[in-house]
Amino acid sequence: MKISKRVKQVYISFLITAFLICLHGLLNIIFDKQELISLLFLGLSLIISAFVIIYSTMEFSITKEPSDLWKVGFLGIFGLIGLIPGIGYGFFGLFGLFVFFGTREYF
Repeated sequence: MKISKRVKQVYISFLITAFLICLHGLLNIIFDKQELISLLFLGLSLIISAFVIIYSTMEFSITKEPSDLWKVGFLGIFGLIGLIPGIGYGFFGLFGLFVFFGTREYF
């Protein structure tokens, strides 16, 4: 099964954001203070990741491409991170990505 370029962009932006979240947390532990540069990169990555997902959704609603956009729904599993004590309930919003499974009927 081949993955379209747009879905690869969504996955890559999401993985970069996840990596930067971990890196930011690690830098906070090591230096025992808030690192502005890592926070800046993390914020930029979050904005880019959200933009890529929104753009892909808008493109799909207009042109019905990429037809494999439903594969982005697997990112909803990361909503389970919110169940870990001390992490926070903000990750539950990622469960909303399961909605992309509804686009599967188009391929």
